[in-house]
Amino acid sequence: MSVTSEIVHEKVPWIMVIALSVFLGAFGIAWLDFLPSTLYTYYNFGEILCTLGLTSAPFIVLIFTALFSRLTRTKISLATLTYLYVVAFTASWFVNASQPYKWYGIVASRYLNAELSVQYVAWFMAPPAAISTQIVTGHVAVPWADWIPSIIYHWSLAVLLGFFLISITTLFRRLWIDIEKLPFPQTLLAYELVRRFPEEKKSVVEKLGKPFLLGIFLGLAYQIPVFMTVVFPWFPDIYGWKTLCGAGVWYVRSGTTLAGVAGLTTVSEHPAAVAVGYLAPLSITFSVWFWYLVWLILMQVSYTMGYYTGIESNGGCGRFGWCSPSGIIDPPLMMNAVTYGGGLLGLTVMMLVINRGYVLETLRAAFRKEQSTSLEIEKNEALSYRNTYLLLLSSTILLVVLFLVIGMGIASAVLMLITYFLFLMAYARIYSTTGLGVGGSSHGNVLFRIFMYPTAPDPMTTDYVMSAYYSIHGLDDSYLSNGSIFTGFSSYKMASLTGTSNSNVLKVMLTATVIVPLVVFPTTIWLLSTYGGAALPGTNGFSQSGDFWGAIDPESWISKPTREPVAPYVLVGFVAVVVLDFLHARFIWFPLSAIGFVVGMSRLSIKWGYWGPFLIAWILKVITLRVGGSKLYERLGVPIAGGFIAGYMVALIIGGALGVFRFFVPF
Repeated sequence: MSVTSEIVHEKVPWIMVIALSVFLGAFGIAWLDFLPSTLYTYYNFGEILCTLGLTSAPFIVLIFTALFSRLTRTKISLATLTYLYVVAFTASWFVNASQPYKWYGIVASRYLNAELSVQYVAWFMAPPAAISTQIVTGHVAVPWADWIPSIIYHWSLAVLLGFFLISITTLFRRLWIDIEKLPFPQTLLAYELVRRFPEEKKSVVEKLGKPFLLGIFLGLAYQIPVFMTVVFPWFPDIYGWKTLCGAGVWYVRSGTTLAGVAGLTTVSEHPAAVAVGYLAPLSITFSVWFWYLVWLILMQVSYTMGYYTGIESNGGCGRFGWCSPSGIIDPPLMMNAVTYGGGLLGLTVMMLVINRGYVLETLRAAFRKEQSTSLEIEKNEALSYRNTYLLLLSSTILLVVLFLVIGMGIASAVLMLITYFLFLMAYARIYSTTGLGVGGSSHGNVLFRIFMYPTAPDPMTTDYVMSAYYSIHGLDDSYLSNGSIFTGFSSYKMASLTGTSNSNVLKVMLTATVIVPLVVFPTTIWLLSTYGGAALPGTNGFSQSGDFWGAIDPESWISKPTREPVAPYVLVGFVAVVVLDFLHARFIWFPLSAIGFVVGMSRLSIKWGYWGPFLIAWILKVITLRVGGSKLYERLGVPIAGGFIAGYMVALIIGGALGVFRFFVPF
């Protein structure tokens, strides 16, 4: 994997950036809405595998760009390819399956929880029930005057949160990209496609290389039969896909022999997760499956001691926290509070403690009167540290003001942004090393449970309602602009690989962050008003989402991340991560990482089963390095992994297109 060292200060093609932002916002959300419910989550332009963080738009845009380049014999520079990647990556988080679903919660509250909504949801957050309910049945002209205040509010929140997170990534860019050189597996997979563009006067085989082409073939060979099975029920189920759950996840069935293993829940069988894990560090992939093994042992010991009685009659879908008993939410383990609570907080805090010198250096550079001494460390930065801190401060203040306007108290508004920073930085830390996001609305209220609302107030207050909603659903990895934390770091990583100006990349990111949601929200409203949420297969039922009540329900509130006592379990997870991070940083030989602990013993492995692909990826990478060393890894292993994802995306385009076509021409 060659890295371009020379920085290219190529002029940004602004017409292309703006046009692509508008197109992906409109086309991406329309594509999503027209997809059949069976393809909705996994064939959209956003995140296509649960919590894997693998977004399709960047790959799809690059694939079509490659076709355009080949057909027109046009040479496309690495800088232009980087801008395309940045716009597509930014857009992908606004057109994923969770995006409209989360937005529906506020809108649908007008007619599903009318009394509560009138009392606690500000008038400008959603139009009145008579207008909101039109999105269910559709076939009406859009009353834009009634919708505009809501559009402005949700767009403002998306943009401000996006700027807040992008400013954080800009501040830590040099540390994560230049100093620590974190891998960002998914960016490396995209780079495998990008780096093949500039080759001129070569055949396709010479350009792509045989390992990359082999990967494409494997991706197509796997995914085409999968979507054919979904689209055409008569097609033979070659890979046993119909026996799996969701995105290729096998789950243990009650009443079977394996049901006696108390901690066994699910395992992901999707090879795309193996491709992503293959590019992760060996210490991480080893730690993931090792800590999952520890989870199995702890659960079996607890079960033998009399805890979790009856779990053997629960299937895998119930064991990971949807049913009780479960080691995720029930004592003595209550692992959700340990990993998603204390573990995630510990990752960010330890990152800040270990790198406190870096943070102080940026502060000195930002607030020193003589700026000349800081030029060296700022020369490759997108902004000066002074301007980066100003962007962070201004977006923070405006977000606090916005939260105050919707009814939060000042303490809750500030705690909300502290929560976003601490948890989303941990998400980014995990993403940067494993490619995984941290999905699920089950832990964002940890700090509020400990410091503000151990239980819901009776009667409820607007401060509690808004704090509950935006902490529970606001901490899902694919909610609103949370993807901006991934976009920022990944875009800067791609810029470092292609030698593109970080300053230009930042401008493109901010522009796309402003434009895409401004297109997505009106387009969504127009589609729902025209066709009706009940008729659109992708959104069927989502327009009647009970998301709002699900977040503020007092009984639900006290069960997330677990029931009391919360603080001791959060502390255990925090301390475990601190100790593991210290040992891993202090002793090179120490094999167990804190990130592996969080991934291996959290919902990422227990619910979504990523311990399985990471075990396979670890075995394959160990064999590759033992047989041929780093040369074989870079010349064969990485291109095959990159090619597999490219082939998978081609199949996704075909399968998704068939699904959308089926809406207009049923077959």
